[in-house]
Amino acid sequence: MDSTTLTVEEFLKSAEDFEQISDRLNDGWTLHKNSVDLHKSFIRKETFLVQNGEASDMVKVDYVIFYNLSYGVPSFSFNMWNSSGVFLTLDEIREMSFVRINKKDFYSIITQQEHPIFLRPYFVMHPCQTEDLLATFRKDSKNIIVTFLSLITPLIRLNLPLEYGL
Repeated sequence: MDSTTLTVEEFLKSAEDFEQISDRLNDGWTLHKNSVDLHKSFIRKETFLVQNGEASDMVKVDYVIFYNLSYGVPSFSFNMWNSSGVFLTLDEIREMSFVRINKKDFYSIITQQEHPIFLRPYFVMHPCQTEDLLATFRKDSKNIIVTFLSLITPLIRLNLPLEYGL
C-alpha cells in the first residue's frame, strides 16, 4: 500500500481519535462502527447552518465521512435541506461556499451520487481529489481526518474548531 492511501483499520483508528476530540469539544461527530463489515463504518454530524446571513434562513446539514475502498481514503459526503425540507441544489451549495469557485471547478470536486452505505443520493467529494490532497499532508498529519477536513472546510461550510489540531 502506498503512502497516500489508508487501510480501513487506519481510517477507523483516525475516526475513533476524531470522535474523542469531538466529544471533548461537544462538537457532535459520532462514529458508527459496523463490526460485521468495517468498510461500512462512518462518522456523522447533523447540524444547522445559516444560509444567506439570515437567521431565519436555516439549512439542515448531514455530514458523513466514510472509507472509500477503491481509493483507500476518507470520503466526505453531505446533504443539505432548507427549512421546508427541500434538498439544496449543487448550485445553491456552491453559492454558500466560503470560497468563490466557478461551476466547472466545483462540479469537478463535488457531485451527487448514490451513497455507498445509505444507498440514497448524497453530495460526495470526488475521492481522487482527496487522494491528491492527502498525498501532500499525510506524512505530517496527527489525524488524517482532521487534516482532510481542515483542507475542505472553506469549500463546504463546515465549522471545524481549531482545537482539533492541538
